[in-house]
Amino acid sequence: MKNEVKTPPAAHYEVCVTKIESLNKHTFEIELLAPEGTVLNYKSGQYLKLELDVNNDGQPLWLSYTISSSLDADKPNKVCLIIQVASDFSGKVVDCLFAAKANNQPVKIMLAMGNAFLQTNLEQPHLFVAAGSGISKIKCITEDILRRNPDANIDIYWSNRHSDDFFLLEQFHNWATTHKNVNFHTILESAQSGWTGRTGFLYEVIQQDHTNLKETHAYLCGSPKMVYGTIDQLNDLGLEERNCYSDVFEFSPRAKTQET
Repeated sequence: MKNEVKTPPAAHYEVCVTKIESLNKHTFEIELLAPEGTVLNYKSGQYLKLELDVNNDGQPLWLSYTISSSLDADKPNKVCLIIQVASDFSGKVVDCLFAAKANNQPVKIMLAMGNAFLQTNLEQPHLFVAAGSGISKIKCITEDILRRNPDANIDIYWSNRHSDDFFLLEQFHNWATTHKNVNFHTILESAQSGWTGRTGFLYEVIQQDHTNLKETHAYLCGSPKMVYGTIDQLNDLGLEERNCYSDVFEFSPRAKTQET
């Protein structure tokens, strides 16, 4: 049984959209700033809720997004999100944020939520597994770990469908170059023209690299099928679900087997 780490209750803030940076053709990093003197209290790996009138019908929606930046002691009023435009709806979300920035119109956020935040012993090895935009959480947690323990043992595996879906590669490769115990792996689900990297399911690539995950803490970000499937496939290497953390556990818990 995991030790429960207490988190402060979520609080509401008004923030300004101060920067929107394109990371690739359909992914944007959004910087939000609360008024000077505000401390946005959250733990690395948590998410926030963002209120936007996405449909322009006077009925704003609360939308959940992983926080992609670790808490900055020099600028504790700043928080960043990474939003991927994968549908008409997510396109409207980004349009709303561009409009808020252009009009200097504040937006409301509520933070912080989520139980899959950094809470593990940094002296033990860590396995980070992400599909698509799930890398947001991994980026945030990695920043925090390396600030606290630059010699931490971290293996990052990130899978996408297409080679141009990756972003922030320079930052991840720089961590792997600067820190001897950080390894970063990019994976495509299937082979594509021009791709010379690794392909296959995430668990397959991890199995190629590891023989013993008994003492490893894993943070997994993706669909329920990916998260639970990866954990189950790595059981034979000693990975235990009690040492795994994912928002999927909260939003899509495993179906309980009915007793007969």
